[in-house]
Amino acid sequence: MAKSKKEDKAKILIVDDVLDTVDIIQKLFKSEGHDVITASTGEEGVRKAAQIKPDVILLDINLPGIDGNMALRKIKKENQDQCVVMLTAYATVDNAVQALKEGASDFIKKPFEMDHLVHIVNRCYEKCQILREKSRLEKEVIRLSITDDLTGLYNHRHFYKKLEEETTRANRQKMVLSLMMFDVDHFKKYNDTRGHIEGDRVLEKIGKIVAQCIRQKVDSGYRYGGDEFAVLLIGVKTDRASEIAERIRSLVERAKLGDISVSIGLAEYNSGRDIEHFVKLADDAMYIAKGQGGNRIHVWIPPEMK
Repeated sequence: MAKSKKEDKAKILIVDDVLDTVDIIQKLFKSEGHDVITASTGEEGVRKAAQIKPDVILLDINLPGIDGNMALRKIKKENQDQCVVMLTAYATVDNAVQALKEGASDFIKKPFEMDHLVHIVNRCYEKCQILREKSRLEKEVIRLSITDDLTGLYNHRHFYKKLEEETTRANRQKMVLSLMMFDVDHFKKYNDTRGHIEGDRVLEKIGKIVAQCIRQKVDSGYRYGGDEFAVLLIGVKTDRASEIAERIRSLVERAKLGDISVSIGLAEYNSGRDIEHFVKLADDAMYIAKGQGGNRIHVWIPPEMK
């Protein structure tokens, strides 16, 4: 039997209630350099599959509790790409066809030949690696398409997609949503005197400050364009948004980036308002802050509340 390379070590989950069979398979794959985990019931197999995310599962059809076919359905529901090889001492064409329809990668009859089992598992492991790399690359392509490479924040295109999603959700759930727009004061002068490389470092630093001040996976920060930024604050009213804005303003000021500061405008979303108008309100508030000397925050207040 060909030995697997150490760097190709797989996690293999054996789900079988026949201890002799488990012992044989466990010793076989441990000798191949793989990590082996065992389970003796369908329920335990489903649980361990979700917990440890094995590369390959060897799943017996005849199990106590839920049988292998039911366990297979549950495992594939949790992870459609999971490689599962079904084992059974009572192989029939119908059993094999059913297992493959349910998403099994292969079907082996007991008693099996050791070389054949190793070959099937290695083939499934290679397929698992290919699927994971494909998934990783797809996620990376999506990430790059919505991310500004300089600041690490989301880009302008993703801003409008996310804003539409969040305003729709705010309308449906009667939820609060605040938008922060801000612009870097004196940035053109800084760029002209110190050069674009230093200017890029300022934008990168501000991107890090934004990421530091907002809730990850809840709020979202964007490089809106040039030296202008946007922040969407979910479930946050303008009083709390003002505190977050002040933290950003203060951290930029304390970063001692020459004359660099930020002018911040804030607006709270009102149900039914179109997104262009919402953005304009925050943008107008930002220009009021800049017109008042910069390095400050201005909150747009609805006329009826003045």
